[in-house]
Amino acid sequence: MSRPNENLASIREDDLVVVGAGVVGVTTAILLQEKFPNKQVIIVGEKLSPSTTSDVAAGIFKWTMKSPPGCGENWPKLSWDWYQKLAKFSPKQTGVSHLPALFFSSYGSEFCESKIMESLCKVYRKLTPRELNLAQPDGKFKYGVYLHTLQIDTETYIKFLTAKFLEKGGTILEAKLSSFDEIRSKIVINCTGLGARELAGDRELTPIRGQVLQVKAPWIKSCLYADDVYIIPGQNYVTVGGTRQYGDWNLNEEPHDTSRIWDRAVQTFPCIAGAQILDVKVGLRPHRKYPRVEMEECKDKLIFHNYGHCSWGIMSSPATSLEIVEMVSEHFESRKAKL
Repeated sequence: MSRPNENLASIREDDLVVVGAGVVGVTTAILLQEKFPNKQVIIVGEKLSPSTTSDVAAGIFKWTMKSPPGCGENWPKLSWDWYQKLAKFSPKQTGVSHLPALFFSSYGSEFCESKIMESLCKVYRKLTPRELNLAQPDGKFKYGVYLHTLQIDTETYIKFLTAKFLEKGGTILEAKLSSFDEIRSKIVINCTGLGARELAGDRELTPIRGQVLQVKAPWIKSCLYADDVYIIPGQNYVTVGGTRQYGDWNLNEEPHDTSRIWDRAVQTFPCIAGAQILDVKVGLRPHRKYPRVEMEECKDKLIFHNYGHCSWGIMSSPATSLEIVEMVSEHFESRKAKL
């Protein structure tokens, strides 16, 4: 039996407990409150914002995530509609804003064009020959699209969600779990990201290390994305990236990565050359073939898994969280029917 954690002593059997305080966990918690207003919803997090992996993300809405077989067909639309509603408010309040974007590729149209994004965006077209040469050197990038998408300033967005959660009576507990047995509740929603490798015994999960630069470049007004070089403007800084280092657990800044990211960005998009580097951030993306969005019976409780979103956690969190909440609702309805 796991050693009791004093921070968890207040949890009751009928509480709804979300483990994980990143964007997936906080989104799930908000939706649980809306669906079950008479239930106490509690977030348990080892790390809280701004120290979560979610806070490192640049937050561009670019749907390329694969969904598990047999589900997820409506995920892009669910998430898009969620953020479109928030974009009607001030970005300083929600962190969500509209953003024009140019995507380039030297490999093929399938690396930049997207039927899903075309179906969602009101503005979506192929780049003109002149626009293709905005990425350097001239003639390298033969494929590209221009579209109007959304950008989610993650730190602001998570603060917004957290404030809503607390205003509705939610509770946030800071604690590191070694087992779900430490939680008294009968319903647990697992949003631990890479932490599920140990907590849920999921050896399919592996980190993909991402290092990005946060720079001051107020003249950058559009997202510029050329294969694996990207420049994404947010409210307080511009994110320049990045790395995708499979199986790398290193959370420290690597100077050679910083130099390589910066040099490639300047070579591809010379317009960024005069930017001032403000900070360097590192995060570990929770990678698996598909996100795990399902229920598991575990001893005396039910675990609803919502993790493994890799690079798409910010973007897809509304959709997978909505699906999890529906699963919880179906469980309660089936229990009522048996009674």
